Amino acid sequence: MSYSEEEIEKTRIARWGKVAPYGESFIESRIPGFQKNLYKIINRGVLENKGVEPAIQGDHRFGVSLIEIMPGQGANLHSHLTEEVFFPLNGKMIVFWGDNAEHQVELNQWDCFSVPVGLMRGFKNPNDFNLVVYSIVGGTDAEVGKITWHPDVLKMADETGLTFGNDGFLKDK
Repeated sequence: MSYSEEEIEKTRIARWGKVAPYGESFIESRIPGFQKNLYKIINRGVLENKGVEPAIQGDHRFGVSLIEIMPGQGANLHSHLTEEVFFPLNGKMIVFWGDNAEHQVELNQWDCFSVPVGLMRGFKNPNDFNLVVYSIVGGTDAEVGKITWHPDVLKMADETGLTFGNDGFLKDK
């Protein structure tokens, strides 16, 4: 197998200045306390916004994202059909889990949390600066399926005017 420099540049390299942040990637995006920017590097993965495109597309058996989380913000309770791994790159991260977020752990910079398949979990940035988290989700785009949200999250999201269309992607009510 051989690739030219041009082919590699076009299909296998994500140049940071060309990777766009997406703020409204999930149903929870308008709920206060759960704003963040998602930078999709490889594969679409579990995205709920049809307009989000990864920098590196193609047949990969995993997805890679950078998540920029503002102070006090994070992700609400949800689960995935495949594995997910978190590495906080520049500060602490609180990960909570359980049907009612009854458990939590604080990760330090460069710690790694391998989230079990199907675990209802969320996370927060406890720092006074934007936290960057490296995230890997297992599986191809076809394998990862949709996110399962805690029922309370769906109720709160409905109040913000954001819902799912018939195609399973985000839309305004």
